[in-house]
Amino acid sequence: MSILLVKVTNQFVIVIIVIIVLFYFTFICLNVNVADNESIAALPLLLNGRKRPKQGHIVRVNRLEKNCGDIENIMIENCLKYLDDNEDDYMISFPTTAGVLPPPPCSLDHSPMLLHVFWKGQITDKIALMMKSFLYSQPLECSKLYVWLDNLNDTNFNDNEHIRPLLKYSPTNIEFKEWNIVEQFSSSDIYAGWQNHDHSTITVALSDLVRFVVLHNYGGIYIDADVLLVRDMRPLYYANFEFSYLWSYLNEYNTAVLRLWKESQSSKMVICGAINNKMSFHPFNIRKYLSTHENSTRKETNKFIYMFPPGLFDPLWLKRDNKQPTSVLSPNLHNFTDVFNPNIMPDEIPGLDPATFDGSPLDIRNVENFFRGIFTYHWHNQWNFTIHPTSWIGVMQTAYDDFLSGKIIYSHGYT
Repeated sequence: MSILLVKVTNQFVIVIIVIIVLFYFTFICLNVNVADNESIAALPLLLNGRKRPKQGHIVRVNRLEKNCGDIENIMIENCLKYLDDNEDDYMISFPTTAGVLPPPPCSLDHSPMLLHVFWKGQITDKIALMMKSFLYSQPLECSKLYVWLDNLNDTNFNDNEHIRPLLKYSPTNIEFKEWNIVEQFSSSDIYAGWQNHDHSTITVALSDLVRFVVLHNYGGIYIDADVLLVRDMRPLYYANFEFSYLWSYLNEYNTAVLRLWKESQSSKMVICGAINNKMSFHPFNIRKYLSTHENSTRKETNKFIYMFPPGLFDPLWLKRDNKQPTSVLSPNLHNFTDVFNPNIMPDEIPGLDPATFDGSPLDIRNVENFFRGIFTYHWHNQWNFTIHPTSWIGVMQTAYDDFLSGKIIYSHGYT
């Protein structure tokens, strides 16, 4: 009897060891695949139970407008809570409409969701951060980012510490493209007359121009370089309308996030209007170019480019502009510079006194608690700030780097 017990015990131990070994090697293989980019399929991303949106689901704009649109009466924190908790309410299956194709399956066999960003000058940690946010948040088997550079031929990617780790995703997910104004403007008769303007004087306004030109020529979503992608953009991308969002509380467009179809009527109206207005693509002119008469209302211009409430893309703006000064956000920041602060700030966590808190900012800052519900985060041109590891931007960058290096398998997003 004792001999039989020993044999059974030994067999049980062997089985347990085999299970542990198999689990270990399975885990290692998963990490290797992520690190080496042998498989770019969307990983099983989880965030407190949230999953990637269902295939073919798009946003219901009337529900988003009802719960986020009235910025006079709806606080941004309530909008974000709705976005975070009620996806089943504001996402629906793509309606069957004659002549309108539903979103394609998310696979390498179909055309990807196409996003664009423009960068002028040498590659820095800031534009690399935007690219990392794309890789971290979007489904890689059906997403592609065009990075438009004004000096592509003079850029040595292998010598650049910020871009070198991302080269393994090129050109499958990130494709670097040369911005050449003559080439792009020569692609269509819609640009007739642009030569009459001195484009060599275009500096800061260049990105305002680029976004409308590349979207007219290629279609997709343009994202400014100071915008982090946070959630899967497909429900917005495949919704049957073009969009941007509100400039804080003003009835003007902020085109930091801009969705246009290729060769759309909207892009034609803006491009023609800008060419006739000294090549000005400034956001404050966009509504004028879309107007069919003097002083068109927002409802009228929404028929061309829908103006989303700012909370979806820019949660801090209304508070920072004192439109909602009593807003209590999570994190409860006040200024655009706060995301770069390496230290805990007063009221950042209501009830927490930084003077008596003896822990690290990393004890209370994590990627899962960064303005839950938003689709993007716009940090508004804070180019000269250092990214400290304990700042909110540092927390995001660490999460991106850990995911892309294979240290973590799950990223901020959805399955």
